[in-house]
Amino acid sequence: MIKIFLSILKKVFFYFLLFTGIILSTSHLGDNFMGISDEEGYLLTIGLCSLVAFILEYLIPKLKS
Repeated sequence: MIKIFLSILKKVFFYFLLFTGIILSTSHLGDNFMGISDEEGYLLTIGLCSLVAFILEYLIPKLKS
């Protein structure tokens, strides 16, 4: 029971770090170099995080089995 809780907590922490890191990088790079607004950067971030979560949580385990 505790192992499952720690595993879920670890995943939540990983995705939180991934999400905030991508938001910060797209916010900084988007304004200075890519010419996109914060709103577009947030949509890009949500899309990338969803893609990473899909690949890590569904696709890789499905391909391994």
